[in-house]
Amino acid sequence: MLYFYFVKQHQVAIIILLIAIIGISFFYQFPIMLELQPQGAHIWRQSDCMAMTQNYQQFHLSFLQPATYNLQSTNGNVAGEFPVFYFIAAQFKNASFALRLIHTIIFLAGIFATYFIAFYFLQRRLLSLFCAVLMFTSPLLVFYGNNFLSDVPALSFAFIGWAIFLHHYKNEKIFGLVIAFFCFAFAALLKASEAIHFAIAFIFILRIRRLNINLLIPYTLLLIPLFWYLFAKSYNKSNHDTYYFLSVFPIWKLSLHDIGLVIWRMVVSNSRYYFWLPTNILFIISVYFLIRKRMENELTVLITSGFIISAIYLVLFYQKMIAHEYYYVPFFMTVLFCVIGILKVYNTYHAENVFAHTFAYLFLVINIMYCKKTVAEKLTVPLYNGYLSSNEMQLFLEKNGITKDKSIISLPDDTPNKTLYQLKRKGYTEFNNYIDVLKNKKADYLIIGYKDVENREELKPYLTNKIDSFHDISIYKLR
Repeated sequence: MLYFYFVKQHQVAIIILLIAIIGISFFYQFPIMLELQPQGAHIWRQSDCMAMTQNYQQFHLSFLQPATYNLQSTNGNVAGEFPVFYFIAAQFKNASFALRLIHTIIFLAGIFATYFIAFYFLQRRLLSLFCAVLMFTSPLLVFYGNNFLSDVPALSFAFIGWAIFLHHYKNEKIFGLVIAFFCFAFAALLKASEAIHFAIAFIFILRIRRLNINLLIPYTLLLIPLFWYLFAKSYNKSNHDTYYFLSVFPIWKLSLHDIGLVIWRMVVSNSRYYFWLPTNILFIISVYFLIRKRMENELTVLITSGFIISAIYLVLFYQKMIAHEYYYVPFFMTVLFCVIGILKVYNTYHAENVFAHTFAYLFLVINIMYCKKTVAEKLTVPLYNGYLSSNEMQLFLEKNGITKDKSIISLPDDTPNKTLYQLKRKGYTEFNNYIDVLKNKKADYLIIGYKDVENREELKPYLTNKIDSFHDISIYKLR
């Protein structure tokens, strides 16, 4: 009965938010993006995700036998984040479409959850809708939400967990708390950094509620991601993997130059991926008034603990912040709490101000337009060689004896899996010491995608047995 009352209470808001999310998704061209192969920003990491997905499909691997195409480890066997969605997507004919779709649905569910988180504190549907849509205008979240990486889906599960937690923790009913903490655990499985929500929730419970067994039992769910990452480390060690990063890289291991570079990247060069620049500036200015305004204790604790835990996360993974802006995703939980706090202050002075509300929503429209433009830019740099992914290329390889059990060296490619994933062959790239591979005859064929590469002096002794070429892509037999 309480559930149906809750749904009826928010029925209009849910319909409006649903229409808004569907409309904005089409405006962002999500349906077109679903059809895309890994491309754009961090194509390296995107290709790793799809390589693992495609290995499940191509080689009919069991769930606990994840692998990619690069042979830097034994048969390419590697484990990182919990690969449940890679495994599920691999069961579909079009695995890349399936994986993007799964991640997109989870992301949109997370946006829905932000509405309920906001409403818990604001008790205003209009402002809660504004908060949810604003989170849907972050280029960082939108780009990686409809993507192959698990970072934003992990954050989305955390959003869902907080929406459930805030509406159940007061009555201390174990079922609601277990569901909330299961979402936190699943978020941590998808991305280890999302384990920060266990810490934020612990501080919140410690400050707001007295500790008792009902509030502590759900913390046993933290064992789930812990066991997975222990398995992943053991799996990687047994397969001699040196690539997958399952540790920390703290600030004290970096030079002063790199410490400053992280600050520059986060504050200046990558800040345009958070929100539209005027929105970022307005957010910073508003935080000042948020500090001055005495907030309710619950929200104050969440904002404060969010900042503290996020700062610890930043210190421990500082090196990763230099070149991987998707490592900024966990900060958006604290960003959400701050936005809610700012809107609460705004509501104090402009609760019935129609003109202010109108201006706010017009401001939101500009953010949406900016987000679309920025995401489109991130999708175009860099692109990939479409010929490598074509069916014609597969027929060409098979015709020349390069069956799927053969190993290759693919050049040029400074990533572990970008071109190997496209060619659907195990092997090596410039990421590996490919000269050593050539000398020791570890690969069956050499595939060169650009003629300029053939002029490299170190390659000339191995270019004696050319088999064929396809759209300037040359194949050489090595053994």
